[in-house]
Amino acid sequence: MNPEIADKIDAIRLDRIHGASWLSREALAVLKLAAETSQATSSDDFSTEMRDVAEKLMATRPAMAPITNAVSRFVSELWARSKQDKDLDSLTSFARSRCDELIKQSEQAALEVAQIAAQMIADGEQLMTCSYSSTICQALGVAEAEGKHFGVLAAESKFGGKAYGELTAAELQRYGIPVELIPDGDIKRNMARVSKVLVGADSILADGTLINGSPTYELASAAKDSDVPFYTVCETAKFNVRGQIESELGFDRIPPHLVTGIITERGLIKPKEVSGHITETAQI
Repeated sequence: MNPEIADKIDAIRLDRIHGASWLSREALAVLKLAAETSQATSSDDFSTEMRDVAEKLMATRPAMAPITNAVSRFVSELWARSKQDKDLDSLTSFARSRCDELIKQSEQAALEVAQIAAQMIADGEQLMTCSYSSTICQALGVAEAEGKHFGVLAAESKFGGKAYGELTAAELQRYGIPVELIPDGDIKRNMARVSKVLVGADSILADGTLINGSPTYELASAAKDSDVPFYTVCETAKFNVRGQIESELGFDRIPPHLVTGIITERGLIKPKEVSGHITETAQI
């Protein structure tokens, strides 16, 4: 394998800063680079090479459904194209352009999610979040740009020597949004100050279970105990279409009864409705 490709795959595996959506787009960019630098001399060799890169990408972050979904969709479409078109140059061109298209679709879905989530934020609210989610930050940025005034409590979200809440706080401050960083141990005590909880997602399982960075379970439980609505904000690309996934250290599993709703580019979805959306997507 091209050393540059191998290094970029390792970078995705080791990345503990960016969210699942960003990393899925990075995985597609790696596939595009693999297509551009391929030394294959036949369409069959090219398809085999791309599948090899795809398999390594899908193995990098098992808790992040968008990587697997985006990469597996690309491989499926490339395989179908290769059965119709045996011209190497044509197949390579298709691979490059399809990666670009899938990246743009992902970016558009993330924007639509942020816009819909912003509509659910009321003027004067106090929100709480944890871990780090570019989608949450984007949604809050959209709400701020709309002239809404609100505050955010961000749990420190400490794991592996990092405080991911600090990333959230720094990004929200750049938007001009008032944000208060609180210790993870103070989540429950501060819930009385909060009207709504918004968190990101790394994956949503078919039964509506949310996979997200710690301490999301603690935050969801505290919200439930205090009757505070708990929403996860994510694209439907984060719905896990391949069944159960392996757990990763630093990630929580939040059962569906703790999740009020899932804010997506398709609107608000209840956890019990996820399996239907997965089936619908598979049929497209």
